[in-house]
Amino acid sequence: MAAIYCKHRPRDYRRIPRPDRKVRTSLMSKAQRLKKAAAASGTRTAKPGRRSVVLRFAGWVTTEKHSTYSFALLRIVYGAGMLIFLLPSLPDRHYLWGVASGWVEPEAKRRGWWEIFRVLFSKDNAFLFDVAYGVLIMLVLIFIIGWRTKWVTPLLLLFWVGLQSNSMLLTNGGDTIMRITLVFLMFADLSQKWSLDAWLASKRGAPKPVLRGRLAIPAWLGSGLHNTALMLCCYQIILVYVNSGIYKLLGDEWRNGSAVYYSLVIDEFRGFPLLSDLVWQITPIVFIASWVSIYVQLLFPLMLLWRPTRYLALVLIMGMHLSIGLLLGLWPFSLAMIALDLLFVRDSSWRRAITWSSRLVRLTWAVLSTQKIPAEFITTTREEASPVEASGERPLDPLQEAQTDERVDA
Repeated sequence: MAAIYCKHRPRDYRRIPRPDRKVRTSLMSKAQRLKKAAAASGTRTAKPGRRSVVLRFAGWVTTEKHSTYSFALLRIVYGAGMLIFLLPSLPDRHYLWGVASGWVEPEAKRRGWWEIFRVLFSKDNAFLFDVAYGVLIMLVLIFIIGWRTKWVTPLLLLFWVGLQSNSMLLTNGGDTIMRITLVFLMFADLSQKWSLDAWLASKRGAPKPVLRGRLAIPAWLGSGLHNTALMLCCYQIILVYVNSGIYKLLGDEWRNGSAVYYSLVIDEFRGFPLLSDLVWQITPIVFIASWVSIYVQLLFPLMLLWRPTRYLALVLIMGMHLSIGLLLGLWPFSLAMIALDLLFVRDSSWRRAITWSSRLVRLTWAVLSTQKIPAEFITTTREEASPVEASGERPLDPLQEAQTDERVDA
């Protein structure tokens, strides 16, 4: 065995045996072995830290489906927003999109929609238009209850775009964001919670897949598509907020804090005139609402990185959309944005909220029905206990108490 010499003191040499090749290889760290193997093969590998981040991200995407409660609530809110848009327009449907909507035809043709969309809702036959309009309403109702959403969502997107292609003058931003995100939602599992599919699965068991054997879709691919749709929807909402904040900074009214006032005095958007007049007459509310809407939208991506600021951002941004729907009457747009904001809420947060709300409901019902708090909701502390229990002494049974009283009398 080869040997090396180490000098520890002057004129004092010690012979130290050098380990053989197998021992030296086992003593190498994992990073050194990877680096040596990469150098020998002529390739370049990523650092272990980066590799672990990539593996964790891949595991997060492919192992399980995330935000299932938020997607279920998004399905319900989207359907409600579509019904708010379709049902009030039912008496005027032919004038807005059908055979009597020739006044918007030049503008609709200039948009260059595919003919397959313009064929669904006929502008020449009122009966065929009414059939397509009824089919769209039925698809929305089925979408809300959550039955076969994997097949219903593409059909709903097709009919929704077909109706919107007949007129370009009835948009308010909500239908646009719905069209964009419905493309992503075709690959998401929207009926895993709070749906007819989930109820049927709990009664009959999981449905059998359509494709089996070698053609069966693996579970990791379904989870990957679902989580990819989640990331694309979150990216879309962040893109909307950041762009909106940048454009608001370009306007003098937003910078000086008077933009909310000009929005509230437009007659076309005054759903509740008395409420709008009450709000714009309070000057601090106008200034605060104008500036908060700018900075919350600009800082929204950064506020998502920390849990307290994430809660604050969601509360402020949802309050802004509720105000838009109430004061400006843009309910389809407000509901669509609120539904997308809920995607940032995790399933664990939804479970805690459901648990707390159910306990609160049971407690309220028990108090109203029996006029007393149930024992399961009472937590007795040591100070609230009896003096004997608080002192740590074991209480006597009745026989021991009687014997003790006899001794005292004697």
